[in-house]
Amino acid sequence: MSEATTTAAFFGAVLKAIACTRNDGPDGEAYDRGVIEPARRVRDLEKEAEGRVLTQEEVERVLGWLETILDTKRVPEGEREHHRARVAEAGGLTVVTRGSN
Repeated sequence: MSEATTTAAFFGAVLKAIACTRNDGPDGEAYDRGVIEPARRVRDLEKEAEGRVLTQEEVERVLGWLETILDTKRVPEGEREHHRARVAEAGGLTVVTRGSN
C-alpha cells in the first residue's frame, strides 16, 4: 500500500469512528465544541493533506481531535480501544495511545 493510500485509509478510519459512535453527551453546546468543530478540523486537514504523507505532528493532532470527540460523546473505553485499533491498522501505525494531559 502506498503512503498516500495509507493516509487516505487513516482519515477514513478516523471519520468512520466519529460517525459510528453514539453521542451520550449532555448538551448541544458541548457537542458543537467537542464533536462538530474537531470533526471539521479533521476533514479540513484531510483535504489539505490529499496525496501526501502526514507528518507525525499532524497524526498526533488528528488523534487528539478524535479523543476529544470520543470524550465529548462519552464513548466507553472498550469501544474506544476498538476504534483506536482500527485507526492504527488503517494508518499503518504501530501503537495508538492517548497522551497524558
